Amino acid sequence: MNRRCFIKLGLGATGAALTTAFPFRHLQVAHAFGEHPQEKQPFRVMRRVPQVCARACEADCAYYVVVGQDPATGLEKAVTLEGRPEDPVSRGKYCIKGLGFVDSLYNPDRLMVTLKRTNPKRGIDEDPGWVVMKTSDAVDEFIDRFKQYKPGEIVMCSPGDPYTNRLCRSIGCTRSDQRTECFGTHYYINCLTVTNPPNPVYSSTYTPSHHIAGYDFSQSRYEIWFGFDSFSKAGKAGILNHMVEGKQKGTRRIMFNPLRTTVADAFADEYYTILPGTDLAVALAMIRIILNEKLYQPSFLKAYTDAPALIDLETGIHLTGPDGKWLVWSPSGSGPADISECLDPTLDGGPFLFAMDGKPVSAKPVMQILRESVADYTPAWAEKISRVHANVIERITREFMAAAPKAFIPALKRDAAGPNYANSWKLRHCINMINFLSGAMDHDGGVLLLHGVKIPWLDDVAPIHKPYPPQPNQPVDGRHHFPVTWDIYKNKDFSAPGHYGTLGHGLFNAGPTKVVFFRNPHRGLFAMIQPQMLEAALEKMELVADWNLYLDDIGYWCDYVFAAGHQFEGGKLDLRLYYPKHPCLVGGAPVQKPPGDQIGWGTLARKIGLAVAPEYWTTDGSRDPDKAIVDTCSDEAVRSVDAAGSYKEFIEKGAFWIDKRPYENYRQIRELAFGAPEGRVRFYIDELVRAGYDGVPKWSPQWHASEEAYRFSLLITRAPWLMHADPNFINNPALKILTKQNFMDCIWINPEDARELGIEEGEMIRLENNPRFMTRIPRPVTGKAHISARVMSQCILTFHGLGHRAKNLTHAADFSYRDGDLIPQKDPELVKKHDATGMGWVEDVYVKITKAS
Repeated sequence: MNRRCFIKLGLGATGAALTTAFPFRHLQVAHAFGEHPQEKQPFRVMRRVPQVCARACEADCAYYVVVGQDPATGLEKAVTLEGRPEDPVSRGKYCIKGLGFVDSLYNPDRLMVTLKRTNPKRGIDEDPGWVVMKTSDAVDEFIDRFKQYKPGEIVMCSPGDPYTNRLCRSIGCTRSDQRTECFGTHYYINCLTVTNPPNPVYSSTYTPSHHIAGYDFSQSRYEIWFGFDSFSKAGKAGILNHMVEGKQKGTRRIMFNPLRTTVADAFADEYYTILPGTDLAVALAMIRIILNEKLYQPSFLKAYTDAPALIDLETGIHLTGPDGKWLVWSPSGSGPADISECLDPTLDGGPFLFAMDGKPVSAKPVMQILRESVADYTPAWAEKISRVHANVIERITREFMAAAPKAFIPALKRDAAGPNYANSWKLRHCINMINFLSGAMDHDGGVLLLHGVKIPWLDDVAPIHKPYPPQPNQPVDGRHHFPVTWDIYKNKDFSAPGHYGTLGHGLFNAGPTKVVFFRNPHRGLFAMIQPQMLEAALEKMELVADWNLYLDDIGYWCDYVFAAGHQFEGGKLDLRLYYPKHPCLVGGAPVQKPPGDQIGWGTLARKIGLAVAPEYWTTDGSRDPDKAIVDTCSDEAVRSVDAAGSYKEFIEKGAFWIDKRPYENYRQIRELAFGAPEGRVRFYIDELVRAGYDGVPKWSPQWHASEEAYRFSLLITRAPWLMHADPNFINNPALKILTKQNFMDCIWINPEDARELGIEEGEMIRLENNPRFMTRIPRPVTGKAHISARVMSQCILTFHGLGHRAKNLTHAADFSYRDGDLIPQKDPELVKKHDATGMGWVEDVYVKITKAS
């Protein structure tokens, strides 16, 4: 990219022109443009370093970081990116967030040293009394204090990665994941209905999607989007280029959303406003139409799903034979039969009466139970709830199924509409079921399953020599209240999203925790829900630490803040998870050495582990630090597919490997045992029944209802150039200007509502949550109003990732509002009445709007 170019992102008109009008130097505003020596003699390109954008979004685009030399000084510096056309995801494209990562290498607010608090914790407006420590000395001092606490008194706030997992499991402490509010629901429902980890290809990567399915936007014929489109999607090159190709081939896309986004402008053939949180009603009505009109793919259902499996009407769970295999009803045999052997299983009818083990049994097929459960969910019923016309629901359902199996519903991450309400786990279940009914699961043009490649875990390459200690029985984040997700976390996938959504509540209400450790870069933990409750809780903690790229808001409640390295200062290996049509590995090499006294996460975790639980961090299970385990995960991954003899060789060979054999439809389900048993995906979930919920989704209202003045539904999205609350982006002056120019530092309100309330463009307004729902430490939000018809009437739109208060962040401090202040921390006792996963309901919020004084 020429440094004299202007950023031009034509992402729509009304409410979001998304353009800039200033020159930039590495996305920094150039005040001396035309006079600096660099302008007379540009950077000379010295080398291209392969890298992967593994923390910006789910696409994980591969590219080269271009390193140039300044002739005036002789210094080398990363100057821009160059796409990799061979990467099946990015196809040579990248977005502005990738450029933001380049610039953040040199952000003057980067944390170069480790800090220790010397003053008491009294809030972000008080001086922590930071003193600089040599990082190695600070780590040793922290460990000495850390050793004094019991496992049940420690919580690690971190995504699940190989080092975090080993550290938490070796100590026996809770890991609570700050990503929960983004994709916890869909992760767990995928586990229950599709992926059923662990399985032969399961790999938890560093991507936000955290599962093993992607979408074939390039080859699909018909797509229905329930709130999956957002302003943030408008910047994701690795997604958009596939959508463009699909549109060129005639893909039809229908979008339901109370917010009209620029993605809808560009890609929607039809767009319908829908009342927030009511997508489930439309999805249930669609299932009813599909079943009643028999529009489904019966061969797929019988061969690859539990649709014909019998459910015992007394116990409410799948019936199995002596060998543990599901039973079906065979019309030809007039009796129960093994699901893998019966050639003509019935999908309908019942109850079927027969004897098993000398006892009478009454059973119905899963498909029949599903048919009965949706009997009352007519399109007319859904119209009353969602405001989507019944004839529209009927027509698009028939069109969708006519395009099967290249017809699917994508779902990932939270945004306005359905993905993060109390009933979002049921919506996600319905979306999976519709993808099963269309036969789109594991089919080109549909939902693609990762196959043929795996990055092993640390435990795979450095096995433990004795079982890990048990997890706390009553973790402070309250996950034990949710037996479905608790079982997955404890027994199947320790990297599964944890219950951060209830962590603040547990810490605030005097749980056993005394130590909190944040592994925080790029995640924006502090801009999540009701941080004011977390603030109050952290003031009481005896030991708090953060490993971070910046001294961010959370640091002001820490005793130690360890300086972390930038993502471009380390190596990485990544799967093409978001578009797994072809097995593919891409690698990244360090662009530069960390410029200060930083410490890598693997190094820090290993140091703590060797000091606290050395028997899990040595090759022979001893306590000898000279026998510390070695991470060879990347070596094993590239060797397993003959991409290279070692990861170093893989990088030298170009850091790219792909197997472009044709995608074999349904092979992954059949051979890799997705679902259970024998490679079947599940409509009906026994685990939900055992926990006291329905095995198939049923309609339920939102937990947080509209009441009188508190009638405006809170919608949340993000700007295309922001990632959670990552200072890499909002602390960038150019991106801050871009945010302001496009009104994304404002609170968006519909013109009709603005007229009713007498609110003018740019006027300061105040949002308050209903005190009946937010009884602890309410903190209203104040911001500028932007009047836009993009927002549905009776809704209010906020942008996530703003509202930093850390005074050391030059450009981000005190910029705009913090949306999380409006969203209450979740009491597990209340949550479990509405949500089996404990993950949803962030946007089940209604607020009052007044003019700010």
